[in-house]
Amino acid sequence: MSQITYTTDRSNSRKHTYITIQKDGSVLVKTDLWTSSKQIETFIRQKEAWIIRKQNAILCAREQTQNHFYLFGELHEREHRTQEDIDRLYREKAKEIIPPLVERYSKEMNLYPNHISFRKNRSRWGSCSSKNNLSFNTMLIQTPPAFIEYVVVHELAHIRYKNHSQAFWSLVHDILPDYKQREKQIKERYFL
Repeated sequence: MSQITYTTDRSNSRKHTYITIQKDGSVLVKTDLWTSSKQIETFIRQKEAWIIRKQNAILCAREQTQNHFYLFGELHEREHRTQEDIDRLYREKAKEIIPPLVERYSKEMNLYPNHISFRKNRSRWGSCSSKNNLSFNTMLIQTPPAFIEYVVVHELAHIRYKNHSQAFWSLVHDILPDYKQREKQIKERYFL
C-alpha cells in the first residue's frame, strides 16, 4: 500500500487515469468508473517519486511567494517587491537573456526560428510551433543559466524534429552532452 494519501474523482466520460497535484499539495486521482482501487494504488506507487517531487516543489513555492523569489537559480529576499514586480523582472530578464542564446545556438545548430515570444506559463518551459515559432516561459529566469541554455537548445531542436525521437535527443546531446544533468537538477528543485 502506498504511503501517499489521495482522493479519487471518478467519471464515466474519462478514458484514462490522471494524477493531479493540487495547489495545497494534495493528490487527486481522476479516473473512469471501472478502474479498481488496486489499479489506482499501483499507479500511485509507479508515480510516487514524481508526486513527492511535485509536492516538495509546492512547499518550496510557498516559501518563495511568501518571502523570497528565485533569479538565475539563486534565492533573493522579496523585500518590498510585489508579485507583479517580480513577474515584470522575469519578463525583462527573459527578453534580455534568451534572444542572444537563441542567436548563438541557432548558428551552432543551423536552425533558425521564425519568431520568438515570451509569456508566463504554468505548464511548460518553452515550445516550438509547427511554423517554427519559439515561445519561452518568463519563469525560466528563476532557473540557473545552464538550464535556460538547455531549454533554448531543446526548443531549437524541435525546429528539425517535431517529436522527442532518438534523433531529437541525439541532436540535443551533440550540443549539450550534459543535458540530462541539467534537466535532472531542475526537476529536483524547480517546477511549473
